[in-house]
Amino acid sequence: MKPGPIPSSLFIRNRSKLAAAMDPGSAALIRSGHAKIRSGDQHYPFRQLSNFFYLTGINQQDNLFVFIPDHPDPDYREAIFIRKPTAKSELWTGPLPGPEEVQRLSGIARVHWMDEKDEWLASQLKDVTRVYCDQDLAVLSPKARFSDPAETKRMPLAPLVEKLRVVKETEEIDQIRKAISITHSALLEVLEKVRPGVWEYQLEAEIIGNFIRNGAAGHAYDPIVASGKNALILHYVRNSSQCADGTLLLLDFGAEVNNYAADCSRTIPVNGRFSKRQRKVYEAVLRVFRQARGLMVPGTVLAEFHQQVGALWEEEHMALGLYSREEIKGQAGLEPPWKKYYMHGTSHSLGLDVHDPFDRARPFEPGMVLTCEPAIYIPEEETGVRLENNILITGEGPVDLMEEIPVEPDEIEEMMNRKS
Repeated sequence: MKPGPIPSSLFIRNRSKLAAAMDPGSAALIRSGHAKIRSGDQHYPFRQLSNFFYLTGINQQDNLFVFIPDHPDPDYREAIFIRKPTAKSELWTGPLPGPEEVQRLSGIARVHWMDEKDEWLASQLKDVTRVYCDQDLAVLSPKARFSDPAETKRMPLAPLVEKLRVVKETEEIDQIRKAISITHSALLEVLEKVRPGVWEYQLEAEIIGNFIRNGAAGHAYDPIVASGKNALILHYVRNSSQCADGTLLLLDFGAEVNNYAADCSRTIPVNGRFSKRQRKVYEAVLRVFRQARGLMVPGTVLAEFHQQVGALWEEEHMALGLYSREEIKGQAGLEPPWKKYYMHGTSHSLGLDVHDPFDRARPFEPGMVLTCEPAIYIPEEETGVRLENNILITGEGPVDLMEEIPVEPDEIEEMMNRKS
């Protein structure tokens, strides 16, 4: 069953936060996304622009939201313009949400047809001298006239909205939890299907099948199903190789629910048993993961956090025999040797986008949802291991939203070898 819509109270609250961030007497205009042509008369699947959804909760294309929080008449402070259905559109693609449904989903009282927008904007924006907008105003409303074009200042809207998106509301965390639950289910299915000789794309098919059966919209991002040396390619998405006996399989995937993402990485043995060396490498990653997760508390700054994790890796790399303390001293003033085996970041923000907007200089604070994804890549051993969970920052310490998803090597082996 598909998850139900998000309560409109979230979007009402989001708009209130935006109003507080806007200059007095200003307006904001934001248009929804548009389905992009794939070829001929075929389109890519439509996915709403994240900022538009954040403010309205509407998933339809070719809509326009107008926000004038200081308008003297409360009835004109927010309005949404939607496409008017036609007999042809309903024949080919079915009915569109009407005004009542848009009101219910968004909490926006004024809903108009798109062909009314020019006249409406011309009358309601005439005294506005600052407009927040990320699109061409002339395209949005060719007939609209502001108080004085020379005095009208256009400001980008995205920085305001994306700053607000960093800290999640309870309803948003609920959606991420739902996406995580479905991601968990898909991983359990993969653990049952992995064996020497299976193809990476066959496992990708198991994942998407599980997602759809459980009500997700699909993948939150292109999944990585990387066996053996393919795991050394950080964004490997071809998923076209056969999984060989004795190798590891790195999985990085997440479901999307109501436009909110999960982001999970696990590394498992193709034959169901870690070799002695594989387990040693895996357990090093697991130790770093646990220590890194413990550092994810309010006040932590992302760049400093990553350097702390790098210091943890330095000790683990030496224990794995990848370099010595003398070699570290010899690298004084140069790039630290741990970056040879760990070259990407430890964390990123998660929400409506799998890489949600984030100010790297902004300290962690309660309500943020961030990934924790330490990894190791050893080219000479054709081995890559990454573990990634989604962490909620709270004043009482980090909350691992993926704590139920198997990560212990013994548990993974047990589940992979369980008799059906």
